[in-house]
Amino acid sequence: MALERLDQMARLVERNWAAAWASLAQARATPPTFVDRLDNCLRVYTPGAPESLLNMVIGYHSDTPVTAKDIERVIAPYRQWRLPFQWWLTHGAEPAGLRQRLSELGMESWGSATMMLLPLEQLDQAAARFPPSPASVSLDRALTPEEAEAALAIICDVFYIPPEPMRRWTSLNPAFDLWLARMGARPVTALATLRDGDTVGVYHVATLSGARRRGIAGNLLLLALRDARESGCRWATLTATPEARSLYERLGFRACGLIEQWMPGLRLTRELTGATDDFASQVW
Repeated sequence: MALERLDQMARLVERNWAAAWASLAQARATPPTFVDRLDNCLRVYTPGAPESLLNMVIGYHSDTPVTAKDIERVIAPYRQWRLPFQWWLTHGAEPAGLRQRLSELGMESWGSATMMLLPLEQLDQAAARFPPSPASVSLDRALTPEEAEAALAIICDVFYIPPEPMRRWTSLNPAFDLWLARMGARPVTALATLRDGDTVGVYHVATLSGARRRGIAGNLLLLALRDARESGCRWATLTATPEARSLYERLGFRACGLIEQWMPGLRLTRELTGATDDFASQVW
């Protein structure tokens, strides 16, 4: 029963993760992102934008062992539009043969993130154990274009991400809510949330280096989760890096699985993009 429960929790994380990727079709941006809900996976691609943030496959399932032809059917748009892409799979839930077929294609595992879940009925207990942020810190939703740009700048700075693709995950995407913390007048912490059914997903939690270890990110997240609970959400999900996992555990999140990122290796990047070796090396 414990393993079954963990699997159910992991599925909630994966479901919100897929909803976040699918929301890119709503972004008010050019070129547009296309989302295909195939029988066995979700496929997202953005012709004209060879950014890994905008091209991916998630949730692939099959009752039979995966073949090379199965993979080629899924990745046809990436070949057509010359797009490098990500492929995300949940450990223990992937069908037989998927890893081998991805490796044979030229994909490489870039590591895993921990899937975590919090029942929002437990949020007040977690908040009571978490220290308040400093008195000079203000926490709020990012409502104006200027506040959204400030949140975007923090996220891009912390994660070394170009602003244009990240805008589709934040300020240009109506599916996401942005949250911002200031220390005095200076914006220092940002995060995004996405509601899908009774679940809220947490994304892009970022604090500038000079403002870390003061409880700012945790208190900003508590504010966002209270808002989601008041709107009817029952669960909160996220994926955590090793560095951030302890923060989320202090807030009551529980690990429930691993989600693994696969990316094209150098050979496949050249094959997909038709690029020279020098350019492919830069993309890779």
